[in-house]
Amino acid sequence: MTDLLMQCDDIYTSAMIIAQRSKQIIDDRVMPIEDIEDVEDSILLTEEPIIISEDIDKPMVQALEEYLDGQLEWRKPEEGELESDES
Repeated sequence: MTDLLMQCDDIYTSAMIIAQRSKQIIDDRVMPIEDIEDVEDSILLTEEPIIISEDIDKPMVQALEEYLDGQLEWRKPEEGELESDES
């Protein structure tokens, strides 16, 4: 817990930073589906699913490690930025 407070004095801010980074990691891992791949549904049901068994850290664990190592940079949004996001 003290390690989290070394980066930022507010534990809630730390949690939000780590959560946002986790979302970014998840978005980076998603493989885009190309429009070229036209396959009938019946074919998909008969094929064996491809399972990738890599030892990948969970996004939250990876984000927490990056945060504790001081690899993440963040800033508080300006007042104008908050208002433009809401509209």
